[in-house]
Amino acid sequence: MPVSPSAPAPSSGPVNPWQRMWTAPAPTLLNMLQFGQGDTWARPLLLGAGLLSSLAPQVREALAQLLPAGTNVLNVAVISGLVLGTLQALGWPLMLQGAARLLGGQGSLRASRLAAAWSSLPVIVSYLLAPLMNGESVGAALLSSLSLLLSGWTLLLLVQSLAAAQRLTLLKSALSVLLGGAMLLIALICAGFVAALVLVALGVTPQQFPQLP
Repeated sequence: MPVSPSAPAPSSGPVNPWQRMWTAPAPTLLNMLQFGQGDTWARPLLLGAGLLSSLAPQVREALAQLLPAGTNVLNVAVISGLVLGTLQALGWPLMLQGAARLLGGQGSLRASRLAAAWSSLPVIVSYLLAPLMNGESVGAALLSSLSLLLSGWTLLLLVQSLAAAQRLTLLKSALSVLLGGAMLLIALICAGFVAALVLVALGVTPQQFPQLP
């Protein structure tokens, strides 16, 4: 269903985005735009999502297999997370904004930033649960399923809130997220290449990948 460009934002007063964003992303986003809320936490949320994703135990285990023995994996994960978080905080809203404009979006960069940041609440919770997912117990399996659900929830929140922010249909909003995601992936590949060059310059070379038989 398209979001009407003339649809008024809620006017009953500011709402609590920490609670309302989970179940009512579009009206919550419009409310934040109307009452000037959400900006203080927007970049920290995006930065935190990037940092926490790199600190997940599964990511650190993958890094440990690539880095030379004796390398401080936690330090590498923190640096990688800060790079990713900075890219998300500064670049992801710009990419969403550019993609939405290509598809007829009419909202501001601030609106895209708020949509990107506050829709990340569920996935941030999934990152916080990541340390509990190790092992093969039933509890770990349930938490892994919950993590997937939270990631999907973030995607749904982003599509709906971006549609409201940019006055797009849900379909065009989803396409904007897909196009913006492709831009972010390219940026991450470039950042990874630069990081690898820096590591080589510092004398830290990744382990050779296993040779195929």
